Amino acid sequence: MSGARVEQTVALPVIDAADLAMRAAAQQISIPDYLGYHVLRSAYGAMHPVVIAFEQRPKMGQAGTEEGDRD
Repeated sequence: MSGARVEQTVALPVIDAADLAMRAAAQQISIPDYLGYHVLRSAYGAMHPVVIAFEQRPKMGQAGTEEGDRD
């Protein structure tokens, strides 16, 4: 599989596009990468190599206090 990529234009309702952009930003990834992941997972399933790589990438931890910080 080559690393070449092609960008495709999609038409989304404004509110959904904004929501997806917020979700991508929350995970600190680009919108095209986030949408590409969802398209490939939807079309080809969880075993697609790009989907597997996306799901195994390092992720941010959960925001908030640690368990041991209680008084």
